[in-house]
Parts: sequence; C-alpha cells; structure tokens
Amino acid sequence: MCHSARIVAALIFIAASSRAASNQFVPRYVPIGPSGSARLIATDASGDIFIVANVAESSGRPQIRAIKTDPLGNPLASFDFGGSSETFPDLPSGAAVDPQGNLVIVGTTASTDFPLVSPVFPATSTQAGFVVKLDAQLSKILFSTRLGGSQAASLGPGSTSANAVALDTSGNIYVTGATAATDFPTTSGAFQTTGPAPTGFGFGSPTFGFVTEIASNGRSVVYSTYYGSNTTNCSGGSSCLSAVGTTTANAIAIDGTGAVVIGGNTTANSLSITPGVLGQQCGCMVSANGVYHQSGFLAKFAAGGRSLVWATYVPLAQMGPQSVSTLSITSVALAPDGSVIAAGNAPVGLFVTTGSLQPSYPGTPFGQYNAGFIARINALATGYVFSTYFGDGVYQSPTGAVAIDSQGNIWLTGGSDPNTLPFLPSTPQLGSAFIAELSADGSSVLSGITAPAGAAGQGIRLLPNGSPAALGTTGSVLLNAPGQPASLMGIANSAGVQASNNVAPYELVSLYGIGLGPTTPLSGIIQNGAFTTSLGGVQVLFNNVAAPLLYAGSNQINAVVPSSVAAQDVVHIQIRTPTGLLDGPLLGVAPSQPEVFQSGPPVPPGGVAAALNHDGSVNSAGNPAASGSVVTIWATGAGLNNGPGNQDGLIASILYAPLLPVSVLTDLDSLEVLYAGNAPGLVTGVIQINFRLPSRSGLPNLSQVPFQLQIGGAISSRFSLFVTR
Repeated sequence: MCHSARIVAALIFIAASSRAASNQFVPRYVPIGPSGSARLIATDASGDIFIVANVAESSGRPQIRAIKTDPLGNPLASFDFGGSSETFPDLPSGAAVDPQGNLVIVGTTASTDFPLVSPVFPATSTQAGFVVKLDAQLSKILFSTRLGGSQAASLGPGSTSANAVALDTSGNIYVTGATAATDFPTTSGAFQTTGPAPTGFGFGSPTFGFVTEIASNGRSVVYSTYYGSNTTNCSGGSSCLSAVGTTTANAIAIDGTGAVVIGGNTTANSLSITPGVLGQQCGCMVSANGVYHQSGFLAKFAAGGRSLVWATYVPLAQMGPQSVSTLSITSVALAPDGSVIAAGNAPVGLFVTTGSLQPSYPGTPFGQYNAGFIARINALATGYVFSTYFGDGVYQSPTGAVAIDSQGNIWLTGGSDPNTLPFLPSTPQLGSAFIAELSADGSSVLSGITAPAGAAGQGIRLLPNGSPAALGTTGSVLLNAPGQPASLMGIANSAGVQASNNVAPYELVSLYGIGLGPTTPLSGIIQNGAFTTSLGGVQVLFNNVAAPLLYAGSNQINAVVPSSVAAQDVVHIQIRTPTGLLDGPLLGVAPSQPEVFQSGPPVPPGGVAAALNHDGSVNSAGNPAASGSVVTIWATGAGLNNGPGNQDGLIASILYAPLLPVSVLTDLDSLEVLYAGNAPGLVTGVIQINFRLPSRSGLPNLSQVPFQLQIGGAISSRFSLFVTR
C-alpha cells in the first residue's frame, strides 16, 4: 500500500506558492443547489445583484432561478420559472436591470408549456427565444413572450435562440441572437426584412442574426430586423450543395443615442459590410470534408433599426494549421468615445497589434482549443486600438465577459491555464478562473487574480461604487474587498479544480486565497494517529468545529471537513489566524461530492487519474493497463462511512466502506468494483477504489478511456486512464 501513500500524498499536500496580489476579493455563494449552474449576473442602481441560474427543483423539474442579493451578496429574494422540457431545458443567456429595478431575462426554450404573460409575439411550436420581465422584488412575471418563427428555409423547424439583451435609459429592451426561421417577426422599414433562404438544391438551412427592440412595457415591437446572408465559401465539390451561411449574434450593447452594436460569429461570406471598415472579407469556409473556418463580426445599427452605421468582419489575419478554426465574439462593451471592446475566443492566426500583451497563441495550438482574446476597435470600425490574445483555451470560456469602469479601464473575466495569463509573476496561481483589469489602451494589466474554476469567469458587472462583481458557475460571486489583509477566493474538493458551493463529511477540501496561513508553508502534523486541527496558529472552522489540517500556506489550506457537518443543512466557514478571524462563505452540506485524484489538468476526455495498474505500476501512456484488468484509483468526497464514531483526521487502519453505494461508470455501462473504502495509511476521507476495466476487443491498441465515479446520487468530473487491448 506504499504506492497509494506516495502517489496521493503528493496530490493532497501540494502547495500554492506564497505571493502577493494587488486585489482582494471575497466569495459569496447564492443558493442554486448542488446541481445548479449560475449563468448570468446583473446589477441595479442601488448595487443590488441579480443572479440567474439553471436549477433542478426538489421534484427534479428543471427551472430558471433568479436570485436578488444586496451589494454584499446576502440573498434578498428568489423566483423560479420556466417550462418542463427535460430533454432541452430552458437556457437563460442574457440579463439586464431597467431603471425601476425590474429584471429582464432572455434565453431559449423548447418547452411547450413555457409561461407566457401578455405575450407580444404569437407562440411558436418550435424552439424559440424568450423574453421575461420580473418585478424588482422577484415576486411575479410582469410580462413574458416567445420570440421566433416556425418555418425554416429547408426541411425542419425554424428554431430561434435569444442570446443577449441590453436596455436603454427608458427601459426599452433590445434582444439579439440567431434564427433559422423564414417567418421570424420583422417590422416594416427595418434594415433587413428578408430572412434565410435555401441555397444550391435546398439541402441546407442558413441561420441569420437578428436585433429586436421591444417597448419597456412589453406591449409592442419598436423594430425587428434580420442580419445575415445565405451563402458561404466552399471548395468541396458536390458537398457544397448543402453548405450555407450561418450567422449568430452573441453579444449586444447600446449607446446614448439608441444605436445598437451586436457581435458574434459567422460563416456567411456576403454579410452587409460597410466601406472602409477593418474587415471587408469574411475569411470563412464550410465544406463537408471537414474544413470549417469561421469569422467574427461586429455591426452597429442606427437608432430605429433602419440602417447600419457600420458593419465589419473580424477575421483571422491568417489561417492556422487547423482544418477547423473559429473566431467568436462573446461579449461587447461600448466606451464613451464610441469605440467597441470585443472579447471572445480565437485560434492561431488572430490579428494582434504591435506591443500587445500576448502577441502569439499561448500554449500549444490544439485544434479543439481556442485562446481568449480582447480587442478595442475604434468608433468607425476602421481599425484596431489594440488586439491581443488573453490566456489559453484549455478551459471553457477563455474570455467570458467585459465591462468598462468610469476611468475607462477594462475589466474582464474568463477561464485559462493561469500559466498562460499575462499577469505579473507575483500573481498567485489559485485556479483557472481569472479577473483582470486592463488599461484603456490595452497595454498593461493593472491588476489580476486567479481563483478556482467556477468561482468566476461567467460574467462581470461593475457596482455603482465602481468595484467589480464577478460570477462563477457554482453561484460564487467574487466581490472586491480592498484593504483586507487576507482574502478567501474559493473552496474546492482537493481532488478537483472546480469551486464548490457544497461540502460533504470527511471530504478533503482546499481553501484558496491571499494571506490565509503562514508565509512559510507547513505540512500537517500527526498526533495520536490523527492530524491536528491547528498549524502555525491557523484553524479552519466549520460551524465553529475545527477541521483537521493537512497543509497551511499563505495561498492554500488543505483541510478535512468534520463529520459533524452531516447533521447540518448549511455550514459557515471561517479561518482563525494569529491576527484575527477571516469570515468565509456559507456552503450547503451534501451527502457526497466525489472527485478522483488526477495527475494532470482536466482536459478532454478527462484528466489522467493517479492510478496503479494490476501489477502495482503507475498507469501512464507509456505503461497502459490491460483491457479487462483491475486498476486502483483514489478519491475523496464519499461522505460518511460505516465506521463507528468520530474519525476526523484519523489515519486509516481499519477498512471502513462508504455508507453510500460506489460505482465506476463508462459511457456504456457500470463497471465491477472489487473494493471501495478507506485507503490504508491515508487520512480518513481518502478512499481507494479497485475496479475492473471493460474488456472490449474493439478498443484501439492504446486508448485514453474516460470514466466517472458515482457515490450515492453524486457523480464526479470525468477522469481517464490509459488502456490497451
């Protein structure tokens, strides 16, 4: 069993380096539940924060949940709504708050029973966009409508998605997205009233972008226009018969005159592009033989939607080595001088300006990973103020959202390998989520922090005092807290990389932040067969119960969740240091939260597990396990076991099994588990699982096979093993 102690101990006690940071943030978690995913953040004039999430109610019904908090992240109100489709749950994609404090949410629904209140458009039988306005107290729907059509240019329905929303000072609602509907509602005199049409022999169905303005009371449409074209470049011979242009608008912003800027991605080679702009040609291509190149675009419509102020492609400067490449704009913001900040993701070949923060693609240009980028385009779209890569794309949402503060500085959040971010070397590497503040000219990073995945990266808004609030998928809201001597950025399962809003009894967790523990890191101390609850004068409290500590450093503390939390619904986390008490967030308590210890980053098809083959050797690409053989992995987050009494911090000598059933899953079946229980010689909370690999003659000679661990009703992130026939 020395192998398990040697492999897993290195992962359990791994330390983050102790460094300084220029910004301090604190997390607040909103109640989205263990299976929820936070998607949108908006703020009102008082600094109250609105979070919109996909959740599952206690019945299992998927719903959209809107949550209102005060400026400190304390929940004030909550409202659930949506249809009942489980195959394609309703998806919120944009949110904004009007001058009266009412919350407007847009998104996409395939539910036939999506709630409609005084709809401005007729209901459609196909996938449609939706626009919902909730009152400021989140007590009721003021109005709700579907937005879309029913007919496509070829066989099949004309589906529509609403992807972003902006409001003007009167509360009028501007929605953008994508539609394949030939009967999408447009208004007379709008810029483009003709929609998708079949091309070639009619095999393909084009997709167009759109902009629709709805009156603030939801009773009328001010204007509605398409933006798209039917054709694309194709060099695939007869395969081009089905090649069509697709245009998707992902982001929208509005200026003081009522002019609207939209941004997104396109394969359409004949969009309406105005003379003199920076991108006259699409540089895109679609063919059935696997070639797919997609360009970004930006378009500014004059108030009233009857004409373009300007429109431009945002193409790659040159095609990279991939046969598939996509430049996509996911967020836009308007500066007071009329220039446009555009952020998103791009492959190798992005146009970058001289002196940019990251002039070349960061990392290895794998075909499936786009890097983040951010660019500023001048007010007439005739050139770049700056354009630069920003972080890599191994993690989702490389650059998720942008905002501009009153000084003109640019705030952005997203996800990246922290090693590839253009941050100062002194920035602690706490995870793959990041928040960054750039100078207005994009020449320097004024401040930057990283945090565990899910703690930020989903959206960012500026509060009335000018400080940022960043949202993560876990329901984490990171709020700026300047002047604090210490800051807790996020809490994650020690075997995972995702920030969590729940903990389980005996789960090994890592707390990430600034100034949490001693400058000189300390490893855990074992006394009387158990880890102590204090290191260098530092303790971690779970509802005032001190947790066993495995490691304590300035940027990271590793602890074991006390078993006593099993009797609680929520747990308050605090860190006691020699200089005072650091107040942490409230987290939920789950029966289990399994994650498997891994030896590499969580890239597809899943990070490689720290595992032993049947002969006790370490599993690797050079030493794969045989198909049908037994392998060993280690995990934490199994919850309570069948042992007696309190085992907090105990080194396991008796092999107790988890109370909840343990399964190892593949995409096809559940595998044979020969042992699941305490890992001998390691702290209680680390479990060892021996299971038999699938025996499949159809496997390649060497394959990286993905798995998941299920304990009770909770399922881990994907992990992988190298397997040979």
